[in-house]
Amino acid sequence: MKITETLTSLSFRSNWIIMIIFLGLDLGSKIWVRANIPLYETTGILTNFLDLTHVQNRGVSFSFLADYSDSIRIPLLVGVSLLAVAAMLYYQTRFWHELDFYTRSGLACVLPGAAGNLIDRVVYGHVTDFFHFRWYETSFFVNNIADCFISVGVVFFIIPLLFHKKGSASSNSI
Repeated sequence: MKITETLTSLSFRSNWIIMIIFLGLDLGSKIWVRANIPLYETTGILTNFLDLTHVQNRGVSFSFLADYSDSIRIPLLVGVSLLAVAAMLYYQTRFWHELDFYTRSGLACVLPGAAGNLIDRVVYGHVTDFFHFRWYETSFFVNNIADCFISVGVVFFIIPLLFHKKGSASSNSI
């Protein structure tokens, strides 16, 4: 199918509206946190489970690569993120009509999440995180709405793998 047909299809346009809304929710939440919660301040939301804590993640998941100097870390993370977002956008646009519900939904969640964190890295040199998950005194991680979207998107990618029939023709081919 031609890309022009994809760009004009109602399902593709609806998907873009959803992605723009998700991106807006992520960016809006980060703006609100930066404006209203002092850095490292914690407010309890769900006792012994979830706090609101404003932190700056200079790396990626679990602050991996955060100790690198800005001159290496920022171009590396921005470059990798930009390539990933561009590749997913190309894949989504090029193969839209062949993608199943789960892949479309996964991309609709992962793309705005990745773009939101990319925008933070470009503008601030770090990602604003604020959902602090813990179990009583044990801290697990602090993330943001973009990270939640990415996690949900990954679940959408995994669901078909869990329910894939072993006897299908595609699983028999080498």
